[in-house]
Amino acid sequence: MIDPSIIPLKPRREAVLIYFDETDLHLCPDKGKGYQRIHQPQEIKTPGSEAVKYLLGGVVYPTGEGLYHLYPRTRTMEVENWLATVCEMFAAQFIFLVWDNASTHTTERLLPFFEAHRDQILPLFLPTYSPWLNLLERLWWQMRSDITRNHFFGTIHQTCQAVINWLEKLPCSDFLSLMGIDTSATLFQPG
Repeated sequence: MIDPSIIPLKPRREAVLIYFDETDLHLCPDKGKGYQRIHQPQEIKTPGSEAVKYLLGGVVYPTGEGLYHLYPRTRTMEVENWLATVCEMFAAQFIFLVWDNASTHTTERLLPFFEAHRDQILPLFLPTYSPWLNLLERLWWQMRSDITRNHFFGTIHQTCQAVINWLEKLPCSDFLSLMGIDTSATLFQPG
């Protein structure tokens, strides 16, 4: 049994819960369902070569605040850079970081970072093969549906810019709805 006298009445530090994930943006469009004439395959322009950028992002639950970085590659170095930026942004709070078991998350190369920041951040790993538990996956799905599916932008820069514009213009209420947050609840007050 837990001794109630050892439980602090106030938390020592305010905490935030951040969902993290990454996705790739390709010059070749994502192919998806669409309307077409019977017996005529859907045609989508492609460049013939593949350019890729990687979008690393995180969202604070339940406010919807987010931080997104675009990188030419996705390696431990880029993940650590994103983590360092988040630690700076939330320097006054303790961070619970929810993410999957990708190799760039579970590598021993991140151990020195987490050791150096152990008083500020704690990684929480989702079960393997459970993307539905990461709320950021819903944002990526909607982004692909609205922006990159069945659409060719011409350059990877234009693709990235379209995604950035979409993220900037996405109404907070739509994003919170994607995360399953009922904004009509009287207890909910966005930060």
